[in-house]
Amino acid sequence: MKRGVKHENQFQIVHADFSGGLNTSTSVDGIADNQLARAVNVEVDHATGKLKTVAGTVDVLNFPNIFAAAYDEINRKLLLVDEDKRVYAYDLDANTISNSLGILSGDLYPICASWENGLLIASNGKLQYFNGTQLITLNSPTASSVCIQAGRVLVADAKNLYLSGVGDETNWTENANVDSSAKFLEVGYKDGGEVIGMVSLLGGVLLIKNNRRVYRLNIGFPAWSLVEISSNAELGGRLSACAVADSVFVLGSNEVQNIQASNVYGNAKPQNISVLIESEIKNVPKNSLLRYVPKKNQVWILNGEFVLVFDLVRQSWFKRQFNSKILDVLTIDDEIFVIKPDRVSKLDEEIFLDSGEALTWNFQCRRRISHYDYLLKNTTVSFTPLDLELTDGKISAGKVVVDLSNSNTKRRLIPDETRITVLAQNRNVYRKKFLDVEGRGTSGGIIFNSIILDVVEI
Repeated sequence: MKRGVKHENQFQIVHADFSGGLNTSTSVDGIADNQLARAVNVEVDHATGKLKTVAGTVDVLNFPNIFAAAYDEINRKLLLVDEDKRVYAYDLDANTISNSLGILSGDLYPICASWENGLLIASNGKLQYFNGTQLITLNSPTASSVCIQAGRVLVADAKNLYLSGVGDETNWTENANVDSSAKFLEVGYKDGGEVIGMVSLLGGVLLIKNNRRVYRLNIGFPAWSLVEISSNAELGGRLSACAVADSVFVLGSNEVQNIQASNVYGNAKPQNISVLIESEIKNVPKNSLLRYVPKKNQVWILNGEFVLVFDLVRQSWFKRQFNSKILDVLTIDDEIFVIKPDRVSKLDEEIFLDSGEALTWNFQCRRRISHYDYLLKNTTVSFTPLDLELTDGKISAGKVVVDLSNSNTKRRLIPDETRITVLAQNRNVYRKKFLDVEGRGTSGGIIFNSIILDVVEI
């Protein structure tokens, strides 16, 4: 038997698909049903499109005055650089940290590449090599970036690209009669620009200049080719590009572009993927760090304690806010490490703390506007608490509030294999020409399954 309702024109507004992510490009009532006008410390579940709070962090190592970090996957050591540019090696297996190994040769944030017995480091001075125990400074050209292709070490300065001898990071002397000797070439002969970014791909190297020109180096043996593939890509700095397979993400002053660089002969049209969050991008400082986080299928743009997150599966944006500044994010084995100025932490899906304090989350759905009045009769929130003891939050529809942690709110527990689904309701009546649906809370992870409003237009 169908349950009767007092108003025949009663209907439901349902928010259950949040896969569209953040949209700050228009008014709150102008976004799509699956988008959010505000989305802080929440992200989308890839399988269901549901919204969930982000993972917190646990501290791994306290270390003062961190300037930079890099991971040597060959030796399983995390290199930490302090503000004086001294380099230390933290052994993840032994949980020990070395004395100072030496000093960076340059003054820029290091860009690194795995090589033979360890890690090559470019900081705008001579190239350096950590071989697992020592930090060795090589007699190379000035290196603002480094990558590996076809058994050679590649470094770049503002004008030129230098290739080491095959298999020899110490050989930078060119011999025209020996194919395996070191080589160099000018990138974009007399085009008036300077190289500011170099990105290693599966089958070549992308070089991005400050005049918006992009070149792809395709390396063969003994020959190679350098092809201009785009003239419309803006890169804000040497740290502001990252590769995901043969796709390159580039941060400029007003947009984030995706360059599909699989075409080795040109015509790679950059795609602006940040149209919906242009105002957020404009607030990101020049040369902000981009990192691909493979475990989460996300690209992170770091900006102090804030991180803009691009979800590669759903092609949507979200926002993280840590409790302190973030310098870097590194994937080590199957874990995600977060580098801060005073510590090394790692993400933990089981907690909702950062630097020992609770994180906060908030979001806002599309605003509903009526020609008449909305009469809100019932508000139901279905959610899955990841920790029944710590869940804390409120969902509001207008002035009607559903308290997710208050025992006075009508709640019903639904067993769902290993977790519990909670239905929380508020039957207070509310009348207004528009309805804002918002959520905010702290301490305790939550999956938001749906927000259902029973309403009448009167």
